[in-house]
Amino acid sequence: MTPPAKPVIAHLLPNYNAFPPIVPAGTELRVEQVSLRQTRYQPLVICGAFPGQPIDEQIGTMGIRRIHFSPIYRRLFQKITRLDPLPYGERMWRAIQQAGARLLHIHNEPKLLAALAHHLRATPLPVVVHIANQKPFRPQDLDLVSCFVACSQFMADWLTSTYAIEPARIQVIHTGVDVSGRPPVWALQPEQRHALRQRWGVQDDAALVFVFGGRLVEEKGVLPMLEAFELLQQQVRLPVQLLVAGNVRESQDPANEKARYGRAAVERMAGMAGVSWVGSLRPDQMHEFLLAGDVFMLPSLWDDPYPTAMLEAAAAGLPIIAGARGGITEFLQDCPHHHFVSNPGAPRELAEAMARLAAHAGHRAEAGRWLRAIIESSFDWSRVSADFEALYDRLLPTPIPAD
Repeated sequence: MTPPAKPVIAHLLPNYNAFPPIVPAGTELRVEQVSLRQTRYQPLVICGAFPGQPIDEQIGTMGIRRIHFSPIYRRLFQKITRLDPLPYGERMWRAIQQAGARLLHIHNEPKLLAALAHHLRATPLPVVVHIANQKPFRPQDLDLVSCFVACSQFMADWLTSTYAIEPARIQVIHTGVDVSGRPPVWALQPEQRHALRQRWGVQDDAALVFVFGGRLVEEKGVLPMLEAFELLQQQVRLPVQLLVAGNVRESQDPANEKARYGRAAVERMAGMAGVSWVGSLRPDQMHEFLLAGDVFMLPSLWDDPYPTAMLEAAAAGLPIIAGARGGITEFLQDCPHHHFVSNPGAPRELAEAMARLAAHAGHRAEAGRWLRAIIESSFDWSRVSADFEALYDRLLPTPIPAD
């Protein structure tokens, strides 16, 4: 087998989401968009296999190796006996060796580091671990990591405070968003805007439309947002509408709190005037959905590290109402006319923020233009890819020269 002309970077993903992403998933989207733009290294994404997907696939310069488990294997060794003789991590290591990978980039799953730890101690390789939320590490695995990539300064501080990781071993690389061919809301012709709004269920062109995109789970603050919208309808005279896009966890297990919460949110929306749930959208549908709105809602109750939906809303030129949580403040703190909601779980406080923006069209426009400008200047995927390649240059013993 002829070795690849460029050093192989193995991008390692957990096996619970399809790749390339078919539903909004920040980690998988980042890996796809960066890998498609890498020029000096050969990206190989190693991930789980889903029905209908080939084991090996080449998309542009990005290679994909999917790890498949047969239904019989899953039932016998992963559900009944739980004596998995060839688990995901072992199969992943085989793929790493077959590809001759020079560096491992683990994306947002410390369990993969744990699964590969014994191999990495016997066969050391540079390892990058990308952190996008607060998942726990085994302390004994931390010395295997050459560099931690944090999606925000908030996450970098978490690594330092929780695991005493030296700041020199952490690099903050904010994620990106694609703006090519994706205009801001003010660039649409009136007839385009009208058609988009009708497509997503907005019948009144004069309505002020609030939009939400994210999983229908408790930490995203969906139910308090619905209560806030009902309060808003009582406070303002202009017509308002709320569009909600998001998936519900598929499970009938009564103990599955995420599934139960999602179903409760859907049932609540079904009985509310002015609220439409459009279901789960593909990543390529999200921008057009956002262009139907006027204000984006981000009422996260948890310390959201750096939500991709926030950047997508900014790319559409929408002002954002957000909880003062996690890495959200890093991005929005300098935005004009922005007021963080200190307690996004309080519907009345959320409604007050919504009413303030509803009353000032000029403030909405200024905030939206500021957000689009910062996306264009600092959050293009090409910048993220260049940051990754510069990191690989630093970690590899014989980095390749830039073109």
